[in-house]
Amino acid sequence: MTFALPMLESLVPAIATGGTKNPVKRLVCAGVYLGFHTPSLFPAKAGPNYRMTDVLSPLAKHRRDMSLFSGLDHRAANGHNNWSNYLKGTGSAKISMDQMVAAHVGDATRFASLQLTCGTASGNGNMSYTKEGIALPAIGRPSVLFGKLFSSAADKARMEYILESGRSVLDLALEEARDLQRRVSGQDRKKLDEYFSSVRDVEKKVQKQRSWLDKPSPTTDYKLPEFDPIAADLSLECETIMYDLMALALETDSTRVISFLAPGAGQVFTIGGEKLSAGYHGLSHHGNDPDKIADFNRIGREHVVRFSRFLDQLNAKQDAQGRSLLDSTAVIYGSGMGNANTHDNSNLPVVLAGGGFEHGRYHAIDRTAENSTTPLFGDLFITVMQRMGMSVNEFAKAKRNLNELLT
Repeated sequence: MTFALPMLESLVPAIATGGTKNPVKRLVCAGVYLGFHTPSLFPAKAGPNYRMTDVLSPLAKHRRDMSLFSGLDHRAANGHNNWSNYLKGTGSAKISMDQMVAAHVGDATRFASLQLTCGTASGNGNMSYTKEGIALPAIGRPSVLFGKLFSSAADKARMEYILESGRSVLDLALEEARDLQRRVSGQDRKKLDEYFSSVRDVEKKVQKQRSWLDKPSPTTDYKLPEFDPIAADLSLECETIMYDLMALALETDSTRVISFLAPGAGQVFTIGGEKLSAGYHGLSHHGNDPDKIADFNRIGREHVVRFSRFLDQLNAKQDAQGRSLLDSTAVIYGSGMGNANTHDNSNLPVVLAGGGFEHGRYHAIDRTAENSTTPLFGDLFITVMQRMGMSVNEFAKAKRNLNELLT
């Protein structure tokens, strides 16, 4: 790959490390909407010498750089509608974990965070939420993401026009709201204060985008296909490209926070030249039929193949300190669905890769031991955020961490 400028040590803003020798600098959160058949995914025995299942086998080369977990979840309600708890947990938390991290490290890069999917996100499969609890839209077309990362002069001129227009609209909205504030009740003033806070956040984003317009965009020799493979049946092809672009986004330091959702609907995949017996969503509701489970596992393995290739790319690329991107990036991979067949959101499949953590083990958490010391999925989030220099001691229902397992 060729780029306008490499990442230079002297140009990388300092980030609080909390005293950690090799802090985590980047975060990627990837989720598979329909999940996996976990009895086929999880190994029979926990520990460092676990045997990779066929679905997991594409990750065998990375076992020293990853930790596998079973038994983690947010103690959330079940159903597709609750998939959105994947990164935001339950309880009073509205903001998703990736956006908490973006607020911590996002000012250093062109994009505070990127939200991605393939085509149109499935159902309630939103991953990223603002502090107001608003779902952030995801980019589903590779060409659109490519244009954001490697914008031309014409793209920048168009963006400058849009930003200037947007600023005038914000000014007008604030003027009208301030006039209204003098004439409403106390309760309505609180709502207007929330509105002002949201507008200020937008203004900060506009100012940031304006400041980046005068800086050169990176360049690349990566070639997109002639068309975006966004049709549902081509979502695996789209997934491959999105992972490629995610690796480029991190390598060029365009962002340090990415969320990616691999969608799942009624698409009928062709794998290895063979068309599967039913649509993806139908296979997820397999009713314990062995043939349907086998086809569902074939799709799950294809997801893992692409994820493993993404880790290959991060391992091959270096950051400004000479560390591999994989070593300085925490990658959370799994699903907000523990069992799509029954719409069960417990016992989620979870992989943590990279980040310089102590890896190489399969941790089978005893979820049946319902007590205050039973780890939750949010405890993994806490450990990751702490390694990124954030002062976080709780997340939704989680109030500890997994440091004893990973550091």
